[in-house]
Amino acid sequence: MKNVILYVRVSTDEQANRGYSIRDQEQKLLNYCQHNNFTVMGTFREDYSAKTFKRPEFKKLLEFCKKNKKDIHQLLFIKWDRFSRNTSESYQMIDVFNNLAIQVNAIEQPLDLSIPEQGLMLAVYLSMPEVENQRRSLNVIAGMRRAVKEGRYVGGAPKGYSSVLDSSKKPVLTPNDDAKFIQEGFELMSTGIYNQREVFKKIQSKGFDSCKSAFARILRNPVYYGVIFLKAYKLEKEQLVEGIHEQLITKELYNKVQDVLDNRNSKNAIKHKKVNELFPLRGFLLCPDCDRQLTASISKGRSKYYTYYHCISPCNRRYKIEDAENWILNFLKDIAMDNQVQLLFVEMIKEELNKGLTENLLGPKHYEKVKQLEEKLIKLQDLYIDGEIEKEEYLQAKKRYEIILNELKSLETTSSDKKEVFDLYKNVAIKLNNIDKHYADADVEDKRKLIGSIFPNKLQFENNKVRTADINPILLKISSINSASKDIKKRDKSKINDLSHVVTSIGFEPITVRAEI
Repeated sequence: MKNVILYVRVSTDEQANRGYSIRDQEQKLLNYCQHNNFTVMGTFREDYSAKTFKRPEFKKLLEFCKKNKKDIHQLLFIKWDRFSRNTSESYQMIDVFNNLAIQVNAIEQPLDLSIPEQGLMLAVYLSMPEVENQRRSLNVIAGMRRAVKEGRYVGGAPKGYSSVLDSSKKPVLTPNDDAKFIQEGFELMSTGIYNQREVFKKIQSKGFDSCKSAFARILRNPVYYGVIFLKAYKLEKEQLVEGIHEQLITKELYNKVQDVLDNRNSKNAIKHKKVNELFPLRGFLLCPDCDRQLTASISKGRSKYYTYYHCISPCNRRYKIEDAENWILNFLKDIAMDNQVQLLFVEMIKEELNKGLTENLLGPKHYEKVKQLEEKLIKLQDLYIDGEIEKEEYLQAKKRYEIILNELKSLETTSSDKKEVFDLYKNVAIKLNNIDKHYADADVEDKRKLIGSIFPNKLQFENNKVRTADINPILLKISSINSASKDIKKRDKSKINDLSHVVTSIGFEPITVRAEI
């Protein structure tokens, strides 16, 4: 008979009709334990986000497991996204439980982690929620950028403006009581007679409530002459968009102030140097002895020049450029998916996404809650505009409602969202198929982008190899699967098919998602 610990979790306002309520999860786990004759030693219930493991109940669970590790055999939960939505931290936490001799598993997504190939399925289960969250974040960014391009200011209203709803129920900036102070501040700065501190003190004495650093940002913000700054993003360059809000100053006045602030001197502008093509890894390498960043240089020998990545004394650690490039290429060869693993990986993603579409259907209660929250936000804004609540009360309530609303909307997964996630995974699999060749053929900028995407922190060399302690654990898992696959090819193909029961031959057929009426 096995002793088990149960863990159930929901985040803010997750829906019971999605099968994610505390009660539903706990009942499923208890039924599973009864069927398998397991003894439940404890149940830990959590109402917290799974972005990190810094959760109150999970900390208690971990402490309980450490104190009773000799008596506990398994930690069970419904699905892997109940355990965590952070891939890297998930692997680290699984190692913690492995060291306690406690097996971690999901009853609806069970895996036998003693089989190396099933680690690839674990990578899918752990990464899918994180990738979907990131995809939703990108959709939010796209929506915000679209609003800016329409001339709408996105975010908290800048000083001198309030955000109100126009006739189409969309937010727009309108001048408030602070507008006169902003105008006077620009006028005084444009004369060149006063410095920022003096101007700030003058308008502060008249009732302007702010601080010196905020005032400095105000003087640099082009929103006051009627435009909105849109940051560069991917292939789009930064730009100024004509706003639909009322301007407080003229463009000429704004430019005068910029001249005063810059002291009409552009000689001190920083000129960025281009990266030396000989040193694509410069800035990425750390010394294994002192953890300081390695630099790179060329030294002259008797008959030719030599290039090195090296540490500054006293370490004197150095690597030949050729050796460093070979170690990087060998590492990339290790994480490059072979065709068999690539096809298996893509099939796993297809199955998981198609299953997710049918499981994540939201009922009418969900959309009713969304509508209610949106109406509350509008009423709250009306109360603030009418002066019935103070600014601090308004901001606190607005923040609370927006957090819940955003979390509710993040649950609304459509077939197009799933298709985007599938395409993302498929493209990654294709790129991993020949990642070493891509690196070898790339120019210095593309090499640096590729290395930066793999190594979130700096990298080190260890025993003439790339040290892999700090890279994405999924890549390490792919590397181990590749190695296992190569060994299997020498013997037979039976083990690589251990995962065949978790994938089907279906294609990716997006399901139309709609609420029941």
